[in-house]
Order: sequence, then C-alpha cells, then structure tokens
Amino acid sequence: MKALPPAKNMRIKNHVTVKGGALNSQLSAKFGITLTDFKNAVMGDLAAIQKIGELHRQAEFMNKYAPKLREQYLEIIEGTETYNLALADILQAAGKSTLAIDKAANATAIADRKFVHGKIELSAQYLIDKKLENDRHKYQLNYQEVKGYMDAFLVGVDRDVAVLEQNNRPEWKQIEADKKYQEKVIDEYLDNGNDARVDLIPQKNYRGIKGKIQQVLGALGF
Repeated sequence: MKALPPAKNMRIKNHVTVKGGALNSQLSAKFGITLTDFKNAVMGDLAAIQKIGELHRQAEFMNKYAPKLREQYLEIIEGTETYNLALADILQAAGKSTLAIDKAANATAIADRKFVHGKIELSAQYLIDKKLENDRHKYQLNYQEVKGYMDAFLVGVDRDVAVLEQNNRPEWKQIEADKKYQEKVIDEYLDNGNDARVDLIPQKNYRGIKGKIQQVLGALGF
C-alpha cells in the first residue's frame, strides 16, 4: 500500500490527551480505536486511515441495520418464547386433562363395578331376607297355632275346673254341713247323755241336687 506523504511534524498542539488518560484508555478497551490511530490518520498514515475507514464502514452498517436486526432478534426470541410457552401450555394441559380423563375413567369403572356388585349383593340380600321372612312367617304360624292350641287347652282346663268347682260346691257344702251336724250330735250327747234327742237335730242334704246339676251340664254341653 502506497502511503500518502505524511506530515513531517504535528504542529497542532494537543492540550487534552494529557488531561484524559483514563478516558483515552477506554477508546481502545471499549471501541477498538486509539487517539494514536487518529493522530496517525490525520498525519496521512494509510494503515490508520484504512483501519478507521473499516471501523466506520462497519459502524455505518450497524447504525443502518443493527436496529432492524435487533428487532428481528427480539421477535425471534419473543416468537421462540411464545412458541415454547404454547407448547408447554399444550403439553401441560394435555397432561392435566389426561390425568382428569384417566381419573374420571377409573372412577366410572369403579362406579360400574360397584353397581354390578351392588346388584349381586342386592339379589343375595333379597334371597336372605326372603328366607328369613319365610322362616319368620312359618314360625309365626306355628307359634300362633301352638299358642292357640295352648290357649284353648288352658281355657278348657280353666273351664273344666270352674265347672268342676261348681259341680263340687254341693259336696263341699255337704261335708261342712255333716261336720257341723256331727258336732251338734256330739254336743247333744255330751250335754244330755242318754236323754239326748239327736233326732231333733236337723241334717242338711245338699247332694240331692246332683242329678239336676248333671242334667243342666249336659244341656250346656259340659
């Protein structure tokens, strides 16, 4: 590369660089250029001019296209985020819905099994209850029959005893009357000895009604 004839000496005074040493260091660190490059370029150094020109070309391109590229990058990033969030939402919803569907299906299967078992248990319980009811009914009929027989027997016994007691009343009265008569006879003999008049002591006879009682009982069905 053919260099332009450089200036022999930089006669323009530099009053700033010595005051901005820290700032000068940032040109190289942050931007890749130095004041030395600037000095060499203004002195006609083609290498420095080329370096600055290339940096300017790139900077001009960046100023023109970097904002658009930035927007496109941001849209790519945002689109990627939106796409992946959509995928995540879809997959999560699919997982959640799958669990809900499986849970509902399992619950339905259990409900169906409970229904089938319930029908079987209901039929079995019906047979048990039916047998229990038949046994209870049979027992109740037998019990009522036995109770009726026993009630009839007891009533019959009570009736027979009552009739017998009534039938025996004259005999009991006769026994009591004979006892009193005997006592009076004894008293008469004790009081009067050979002069006793036992023939004057009246003697009750209750047995004379027995024949009549038998007729009445026969007429009444006893």
